[in-house]
Amino acid sequence: MLKNKKGFTLVELLAVIVILAIILAIAVPGISGIINSAKKGSFESDVKMIVTGIEYKLLESTVTGTAAPDVDVAAITTVEGLAELANYGADPTNYTSFQITSMSPVTISLTSASTSEFGAWATTGATKSSVTATAQ
Repeated sequence: MLKNKKGFTLVELLAVIVILAIILAIAVPGISGIINSAKKGSFESDVKMIVTGIEYKLLESTVTGTAAPDVDVAAITTVEGLAELANYGADPTNYTSFQITSMSPVTISLTSASTSEFGAWATTGATKSSVTATAQ
């Protein structure tokens, strides 16, 4: 007499594993692209926030008579210099280089660290209305 065995055969289990592997091979690159795009968008938003912060400090200096931000002759790369970004609403630990290149309109150049929450991105000549981030 044959016993009525319950369970899956080896062929059925292998078929399921192959199907899951195919789905995974299709999904992983798509998800990676979405994550990278989100990091780029986050970096660009942070750049716009910094420009807005600089504009605010300019307006504040006009009203209160305090020192205004100034155009930087060279990019700021020191920890102390990058701490200035905190005045504009950004986390200085995310960046390796910062420069205000123009005040009318406010234009900046910024490079994020590869260990930052955004990954390694850079922008040159960014204004509030135009930010172009490039991967580093």
